[in-house]
Amino acid sequence: MQTETITAYATTTSHWEGWQQAYRFGVLLIVPPEPVYTQVNRLRAIYDPRSQAICAAHISLTIPLPGPMTAAHWLELEAIAAGLLPFEIQYGPLRHYLPFPGVVLTIAPQDTLDRLRQSLEAATAYIGTPPRRYPFSAHMTIAEFITVDQTMALMEELVDAVPPGSFTCDGVSYAVPDGSFGFSERSRLVLGR
Repeated sequence: MQTETITAYATTTSHWEGWQQAYRFGVLLIVPPEPVYTQVNRLRAIYDPRSQAICAAHISLTIPLPGPMTAAHWLELEAIAAGLLPFEIQYGPLRHYLPFPGVVLTIAPQDTLDRLRQSLEAATAYIGTPPRRYPFSAHMTIAEFITVDQTMALMEELVDAVPPGSFTCDGVSYAVPDGSFGFSERSRLVLGR
């Protein structure tokens, strides 16, 4: 990240849906390691291919960036991440957020993840962001573009599909969408470096 402005963001977004526009400059998220990554992606590809096409298995962490990531922003985020220690994330069991349809894996510890989120969102890269629309609730999505009936059916069908487990979170990914609104990791913050 040597340039003054990181030009990793999509420049053609006029065909995106309204809610997608807010994500133009990217977001910080946690990508689970193997084998969790493959297990969750397999389920997403089967039960919600639209969501899978947008972004592979992840835990959403921050609100979208309000503007382009600069080299100065990145250096500040690296310094914040260096001051935070890696920690264990527990995933599972399944849950939903009805009346909003969708099936997700519960993620814990919420308090540790919330402190990580707050630390990152306190960086100058986030100045000017609108307030969060919903309270922060860390989760890993299996399916989101589904109906309420599909939600209830999947809760029963997938009850044993991903056994609860844990993994070490030692970093945070900076992910940016391309012109087709498909997210990919552009860089990674390492915790405790």
